Amino acid sequence: MRSRSVDQRPWTAAAFGIVLIIVGLVALAGRQLGLDLGELIGAQGWPFFVIVPGVVLLVAAALPVPPEGLGLAIAGSIVTTIGLILLYQASTGHWSSWAYVWALIPAAAGLGMAIYGLATHASARVSDGLRLVVIGGALAALGFWYFETIFETGRVPVDLGQWWPVLVIAAGLLTVGSAVLKPRGPARPTTGSPVTPTQPELGGEAARP
Repeated sequence: MRSRSVDQRPWTAAAFGIVLIIVGLVALAGRQLGLDLGELIGAQGWPFFVIVPGVVLLVAAALPVPPEGLGLAIAGSIVTTIGLILLYQASTGHWSSWAYVWALIPAAAGLGMAIYGLATHASARVSDGLRLVVIGGALAALGFWYFETIFETGRVPVDLGQWWPVLVIAAGLLTVGSAVLKPRGPARPTTGSPVTPTQPELGGEAARP
């Protein structure tokens, strides 16, 4: 029997091939229409070259038989999230936000896992994925409060001031992650009496008074 990793290679190659086909078709259509792809996207639109392959990977995750598409779903979610972050930073010039937005990358991996788990009815993957989303979101929120305060005031934050709602959100995310998403043990019966095993009957012997 072939291993699961070997079976997934054709699907990974297929997803990469889909990306190449889409890029080639877009470039060919642009040339036929006399459009300059660089001018069409604009100086700040280059992150779409990251976003589009990420979306393609997400779509390609639906092609293999579950759970072979899990890796594509996680990779597509990560690549798409990085592209969206780059699009925000390129549009605003806020490149210093990398100090904390990196935490959204593991959160994106968890989101891809959770969505794939929902699509394939795998509750364990949904729980594991949501746990990553909660942890990454809480780290991003704490980093936003800490670093944005330093960027704005030039000193380490000691007074909560207007940032206390961010800390409340981070605390809430951590509470959800620790209370709701923690692994649960097997369910115990709450009703009925314990079942006692029956003894095998002795064959060939009749019951005596």
